[in-house]
Order: sequence, then C-alpha cells, then structure tokens
Amino acid sequence: MASETQSGDRAFGTLLRFLVTYRLFIYLGGLIAIGIPLLLQRAYGTELSAGARTAIVVVSLGVMILTYVGERRVGRGHLDERTGESTESYSLRLRASIATAVVGLAVGIYVVMEVNRLTGGLFIIGAFLFAYMGYRTEGGTRDGV
Repeated sequence: MASETQSGDRAFGTLLRFLVTYRLFIYLGGLIAIGIPLLLQRAYGTELSAGARTAIVVVSLGVMILTYVGERRVGRGHLDERTGESTESYSLRLRASIATAVVGLAVGIYVVMEVNRLTGGLFIIGAFLFAYMGYRTEGGTRDGV
C-alpha cells in the first residue's frame, strides 16, 4: 500500500516538475486558448457554444493554477546547499501578484468574450496594474522610496 502511495506522489511530482519547466508556454498558451474563441468569432464569424467556451476557460485556468501550485511545491526544494537560501530570484510576493494578474487577465479575456467589453477591459487593465505593482515593489521603488 505504501509503495502505491509513493508511486502516486512520484508521478504527481514528475507532472509538477514538467509543468514548472514549461510554465511560460503554459501561461501564454492558456491565455491564447482562452482568446481563440474570440478570434474565431471576429475573423471567421464562427461562434463556439457557451459550453465549449466555458470548458476552454476552465481547463486553461485549471492547468495554469496547477502549474502555479507546482512552482510553489517544487520551488521550496530549490535551496543553495551551502547557504540554505532560496536560489529563486523573485520574492513570493512578486510571484503571487504575477499569478493573480495572469488569472485576472484570463478572466478579463473571458468577460470580454461573454459579458461586456468594458467590464472585461477593466479586468485586463486591473491585471496589468496588479502585475506592475508587484514589479514596482520588488524593485524597491515603492511610492517614491
């Protein structure tokens, strides 16, 4: 029984490492996948059903969130053996703000497609400002300091 649990953990760990390795492609690909129905509608006049659009958004966000969980789990194991400090160059606060901004951007694209362009635009602008705030505080230029 213990070997089955260990092999399941090993497989899940391998999946997380794979997702973390290709995280940039996953995040960008998820955003592109969410935007494809809008592109099809605008360029070709082809409209996907609401169920298909919702499935694309849910699966894309699910994979993106799983990738972020993998970053958190795998990232804890990346310590310098000599100093014991993390070898990651970005703080947890910055990574959390970027992950939130990516989810906000995905939601914004979905809202533009399904609800209202203005409301979706506000989500997209908010996602950009949230990411900008994270980078700005990371650089030590918080409020003119």
